[in-house]
Amino acid sequence: MCYNNSGTSGTAIDYISLWDEQHARSLAQKERMGEGGGKFWSNQDVVDRFVRNLITGDRSRIEGQIAGMQIPPGSSVLDIGAGPGTLAVPLALAGCRVTVVEPSVPMGEAMEKYHRVVNAPALRAIRSRWEDVSPGEAGVHDVVVASRSLSMGDIRSSLLKMDAAAKHAVHLYWFLPSPSDSGGNAELWPVLHGEPYCGEAGADVLWNALCQLGIYANVHVETKERNHRYASFEELRRDYYNRLSVAEDWQREIVDAFLLERAVPDGSGYVVPGRSRSAHIWWEK
Repeated sequence: MCYNNSGTSGTAIDYISLWDEQHARSLAQKERMGEGGGKFWSNQDVVDRFVRNLITGDRSRIEGQIAGMQIPPGSSVLDIGAGPGTLAVPLALAGCRVTVVEPSVPMGEAMEKYHRVVNAPALRAIRSRWEDVSPGEAGVHDVVVASRSLSMGDIRSSLLKMDAAAKHAVHLYWFLPSPSDSGGNAELWPVLHGEPYCGEAGADVLWNALCQLGIYANVHVETKERNHRYASFEELRRDYYNRLSVAEDWQREIVDAFLLERAVPDGSGYVVPGRSRSAHIWWEK
């Protein structure tokens, strides 16, 4: 995790600073590897795989999130970091009026295709990072949602802006990191690059940061089996090479050996088994 907790016994931990410092380390590592500026989420292979899994994959996580939020039909919803419409499109189909914040152009294009395929109502789109969206542009909505999209700096301002944009509730979904959740990052990154992998801070830090802001949120932690599906072994390799910033033949050999040991053919492609621990953090206004 490349995690640094500088707090000492008897000293209150500044979780907001802890989050921002961890984000800065993670961003700096990505930029050193040429992966800054959201490059990963604008990769067309990544986008295509996300959309394919949305349409043909296991929808239990999405259905569980929507059921857990209990958003009434007719509500206005702001979905921050909406990706290809993972939650936005089903919420629109359920009768909500949805505004999305999504800076990635390929993700935005995929969202448009997805909502047309399932004949969902149109979505209002803000093509920007949440950090750059003004309160006036964001507007005020019944519910604000941010699912797996909290790779943000200046978390104080980002969270307070979410709270101000919500009339009734805010729902955040974020990871509780562990080596088994990392998709090989924690295991392979040090071998490939000679340094620890710097991921983002986890949901535990996020919840404590909210407490510092006077927001005492509910939290539900879930651990579940999470299988990553790929149409072919070549697609699987490309995804790992991309995420792990692989450029040399010797690095490819290490990653290929890891995947040959972990990946399981399932008749329609390959599956990399794993477990996911995540938290649903929410508060009502």
